[in-house]
Amino acid sequence: MPLYTFKSNKTGEEWDGVMSYTKLEAYYKEHDCQQVLGVTKIISMHGDVHSKTSDAFKDKMKEIHKVAGRNSNMYNGTRHD
Repeated sequence: MPLYTFKSNKTGEEWDGVMSYTKLEAYYKEHDCQQVLGVTKIISMHGDVHSKTSDAFKDKMKEIHKVAGRNSNMYNGTRHD
């Protein structure tokens, strides 16, 4: 969903909100605000979580897995696709 930046017509305060386009008109009226125009920001994820995990975090999880015991279901360094 898109992330919108709004500005209060009364105070000039700015804030962000995530909502569908169909709810924008009612939101403007309810909060007496307008949208701050700029580049629309889309909240999404590209790629898988494993590729975005740092090597330091993966190493720490391996260490924890080693001391957690034989029946640990923690990350063990292998991918489960």
